[in-house]
Formats: sequence, C-alpha cells, structure tokens
Amino acid sequence: MDRLKLLCQGILCKNLNVHNVATTLALADQHQCDKLKDACIEFMSCSKKMKGVVASKGYEDLQRMAPSVLADAVAQMSKLNKMSRGSVPQDESKSC
Repeated sequence: MDRLKLLCQGILCKNLNVHNVATTLALADQHQCDKLKDACIEFMSCSKKMKGVVASKGYEDLQRMAPSVLADAVAQMSKLNKMSRGSVPQDESKSC
C-alpha cells in the first residue's frame, strides 16, 4: 500500500497546476502525503503562479476549510523564498 501511495504522489506532483494545487495540498495534508505536500508548497512559492492559485476555487476552499494547512504552507513558502533569495541566481528560463 505504501508503494502505491508513493507512486500516486509522484504522478500528482508532475500534474500540479494553478487550478488544482490548493485542493491537492489539502488532500496531501489529510492523507499524510509529505512528498506531495512539499511539492504543492514549492509550486505555490512561485509568486507568478501564486496569483493564479489565489484566484482558484480550490484556494478559496482551502482558506475556508483548512486555514491551518494554508497557514503552515505560507510559513514554509516564506522560508523557501528566503532561502532562494540567498542562493546564486538561476537561469531565468528555469525559474518559476
């Protein structure tokens, strides 16, 4: 069962987009899928993508139904953004 869970997490990680990431984050938290949860937070940490995420129905639902999950994600995104600002600038085509 654990192997199947990991396989599913991998597939879901590859298919994240602004329309499904907030809902996926809530489900990842609910089912203790840490790899998937981290992928959602990393995806959302890109400010260009975050604008679309915030406009999604999934984000609205996450805010209403699981505010603590959203608060944790925002705290982790802040840490990620601080770490990335301190690192060597990347090729623009590889950035989020």
